[in-house]
Amino acid sequence: MRTASADLLAVRTITADGSDVYLRVTSSSGDLEIRWFRDGDHRVAGSPVLFPAGDRARRRIGSNFPAGTTFHLEVVGSEPDWCGVVDWNVYS
Repeated sequence: MRTASADLLAVRTITADGSDVYLRVTSSSGDLEIRWFRDGDHRVAGSPVLFPAGDRARRRIGSNFPAGTTFHLEVVGSEPDWCGVVDWNVYS
């Protein structure tokens, strides 16, 4: 499993075939909807996942990625100040 503080501009690479991506928002000034998208191609993206303000639960934002997939995160709509932790190459 790889873990990093959430940085929307960071490119991450899946190395474990069939693994998932999770995000836990640790602080936010408002509700967030976040999704993943493939590096270099916004047409390939996950559905937005709602992270209510104050809720610090870890949520899966994508699953069953093939090894070699490169991805970014993006906030859908307005972007309040927020911090979080991304886990990738995860199976549960």
